[in-house]
Amino acid sequence: MIELGCGNGRDAVYFANHNHVVHAIDQCVIEMSEIRTNLHFLQDDFVNLEYDSFKEIDTFYSRFTLHSITQEEEEKLLFKVHDNLSVGGLFCIESRTTKDPKFGIGRCVEHNTYLHDNHRRRFVDSESFLQRVLKMGFKLRYFTEENNLSIHKGDNPVLMRVILEK
Repeated sequence: MIELGCGNGRDAVYFANHNHVVHAIDQCVIEMSEIRTNLHFLQDDFVNLEYDSFKEIDTFYSRFTLHSITQEEEEKLLFKVHDNLSVGGLFCIESRTTKDPKFGIGRCVEHNTYLHDNHRRRFVDSESFLQRVLKMGFKLRYFTEENNLSIHKGDNPVLMRVILEK
């Protein structure tokens, strides 16, 4: 599995602890005291990385990362994921949507993207997103868009959780 934008590596460690081989990618340096043979951290840009060097990719995992890239970068990434995912493989996504209470707060810096409290956040239009990925050839295995999925310090975002299959 490949985790796109692993942050502090928490999810990557979870998956590795459950016997998955994980390649966790982030632009920031990840320092982990726990070394595992099935867990590999790679400091790189997950949008521009070439994934064809990885052997059979069964799963791409993106949790709270689509909001950190532009619409153009998302398009580029979607094609790379589709092209490099094994047939029957899964693309698992969690992202804030335009139905989130924070949508529209701050200075608009591009379409559906706002700068607030020195944090740039793009909100995904779930209907448009689903139309695009289905047109690319992904099959929809699961979709929900709601709050109460990831409450953190009083923030209760409206998220989409999507599982796509190639």
